[in-house]
Amino acid sequence: MWLKRSSGPIDKAASALAAANAVAHVVFLSLFGWRFLTSGPLGKALALAWAVCAVVGLASSAVGWALVRHGGRTKVRTIGLWAVAASTALAALLLFVASWSG
Repeated sequence: MWLKRSSGPIDKAASALAAANAVAHVVFLSLFGWRFLTSGPLGKALALAWAVCAVVGLASSAVGWALVRHGGRTKVRTIGLWAVAASTALAALLLFVASWSG
């Protein structure tokens, strides 16, 4: 039996949030990549660590979106929602770090 895709408000919100997260994480990756190229030794290590966090957030957003989209009414969809939420939390942390590390 085919799994029925749900297109309720939570799924639409998760899809929109995953798209916004993807854009934010690409921007953070660019920002910390630039800081990696232009900073000193300690700055390079920190920028590299935060750039890796941006890549993890981007992957979490993409995987979460795919799980929400193709998960149907299963537990996989719930895991996808949690992955999108984790990506959002990571984007908030990266925004905080970017604003304070100036």
